[in-house]
Amino acid sequence: MTGKEGYDVLRLIEHGRNCYISSEYVEGRILAGWIRFCPDVGKERLFSLMREISGQMNMLHKCRKKPCYQYVNPYSIVVTDEGKPYFLDLDAGSNEKRMRFMQRRIVRECFLPQEEAYYQKGSRELDLYGLGKTFQYLLAAAAPDPSLTLREERRFLKIISKCLNYQSGSAYQSAAEIRKNIPRYRKKTEHTASICRWLLTAAGAGAVLAGAWALKDHAGFKEQAMETGLTPAGQEKGYPESQEAEETEDGGNPDGAKAGVQKWMPGTGEACLELAMAYLLDLNDYEKCLYYLENIQEYTLAQNFKEVVEALMGKPKDPGILAESLHCLEEELDEEADGRLWLCLLRGYGLLDTEQSAEAILRLGRQCMEQVDSEGKEAEEIRGYMASAYEKTGESGKAEQLYEEMLERETDRGKREETYQRMIALYEACGRKDQAMELCIRGIGEIEESAGLKVAHIRLMCQDASIERDLCARTIQEYLGRQPEILEKEEFLELEREYGIKVLEGQVWME
Repeated sequence: MTGKEGYDVLRLIEHGRNCYISSEYVEGRILAGWIRFCPDVGKERLFSLMREISGQMNMLHKCRKKPCYQYVNPYSIVVTDEGKPYFLDLDAGSNEKRMRFMQRRIVRECFLPQEEAYYQKGSRELDLYGLGKTFQYLLAAAAPDPSLTLREERRFLKIISKCLNYQSGSAYQSAAEIRKNIPRYRKKTEHTASICRWLLTAAGAGAVLAGAWALKDHAGFKEQAMETGLTPAGQEKGYPESQEAEETEDGGNPDGAKAGVQKWMPGTGEACLELAMAYLLDLNDYEKCLYYLENIQEYTLAQNFKEVVEALMGKPKDPGILAESLHCLEEELDEEADGRLWLCLLRGYGLLDTEQSAEAILRLGRQCMEQVDSEGKEAEEIRGYMASAYEKTGESGKAEQLYEEMLERETDRGKREETYQRMIALYEACGRKDQAMELCIRGIGEIEESAGLKVAHIRLMCQDASIERDLCARTIQEYLGRQPEILEKEEFLELEREYGIKVLEGQVWME
């Protein structure tokens, strides 16, 4: 193996239910670089490697001193010449450079969930999320020989989905569960192959082989190579010149995994439709879902879903055509279909600002809530759609109740701020200005960095003629002292013009 280096790694020794941890020095290559330079790894070896990585993590989680690893990604794993994987010893000074690299935003955004923007805390759940993302990266960059079968691709989609949905009730509880679900590749013996050939011939080998060939060389994970690896949409690429060569060598260059990416020539029928739905429901990958749907011309269901998925991707759609597609899908889908499938329709109806779409959201939302985990992400998304729909239908009390439920459950500060703002707008629309004001103060006390909530509070104070102008000015001055960027917000500039707010050298007064 060329380009190998030495690393201090974790040596894990399992003893009964416990595991002991120490450090040792090995020579090898960082996993991201290893798969880049050896993409045509044998399928048996690839599957075995993934099982070994899962096994290492399972042992690590048994250690009392280090119950979680925290930095799980393709840059924290070393593969030796013998093909054995090890996790880097992150406490070793020799790995400080690797730590700095993994703390870069371009790495964090690819291997951490959105609600965990930094490697600030560790947990087993986040380790399993990182493991799922690492497997997704491996399968995107690899060109296994032989190629993945349709069944194997479905299996890995399920594994990755359960890892990424780490907060749902169906999520994995341990790395041992993941290891158990990784498929095993068994080469066909000559005897088995001869039997297969005989069966194919007896069944009409020509037709069967024609269909098999269309499905043979697919690489469903490959087209996500770095979209789900190290080049998220909109993310800048490139590194300082002093590190560029080394990072290209060991896989640090995000463009590296794009080399050798192949397209799968998809088959037709139920197989493609099933994969499209798997990418849509399990990975929320609209582009990949659309890729499969575009190759199924004979299914009305697929064509209607294609209209919805394109609209969700931001492609301009005639509201009438989108509404018709959604209506057709409602009629075609079985009432007992996967609750997340109905969630896709909710997202589609959410794009239509009509009373009919609001009624559809409420109807489907109630149905979805009976099928999804009430504590999971899907349920929170459904509550958000239903709350907005209740606003449109004039049922403000029910909307308020749902928003309060969302605040009780939501932990992400950005989403909490958004919920506060929506509730404030709801109270304003209902003429309940006092409650809107109280909610502003409550939100600002919790989310001090929110300029939007401060501007909302300023607006409500200015609108209330019973509040003295001097008090308004002092409040504005206090907020500007803590967050000067409020001055640049368009909403504040409008308030300046409308209410005669004057700001000069840090002092505020009102005309």
